[in-house]
Amino acid sequence: MALQDALAGARELVPEVVFEDQVLIERKTGTTTDPDTLEIVDTYATVYEGPCKISPLGAGRDAAYGEGEVVLHRYRLKLPWAAATPVLPEDRATITESPDGWAVGRVMEVVDVDYKSSAVTRKLIVEDRA
Repeated sequence: MALQDALAGARELVPEVVFEDQVLIERKTGTTTDPDTLEIVDTYATVYEGPCKISPLGAGRDAAYGEGEVVLHRYRLKLPWAAATPVLPEDRATITESPDGWAVGRVMEVVDVDYKSSAVTRKLIVEDRA
């Protein structure tokens, strides 16, 4: 039980010390028709909005996407342990604030979620198609 007590303390401290960025994570809920353009657009519900830390996971790699080529960039996105709703693969993450202005507005897809009972943060792998 001492390990869980130590982890609880670390889990409370980490957001204040580590997280400099802000993220909005959303889950697709369906589609609707845009009344102005009459296009079918995806609808989303907020899963998490708050502090995070984003860091790159190596260099981008080329991949086929539809009929074209894209460069996929992978990042590790850390959230506070207390993030209430579980994040799932295919959720959409948008960086809303960051000391690195180039990151703001980046829209990425969650491709993996790390699970670990002794972690002090929630760790996601996200992909950005440039």
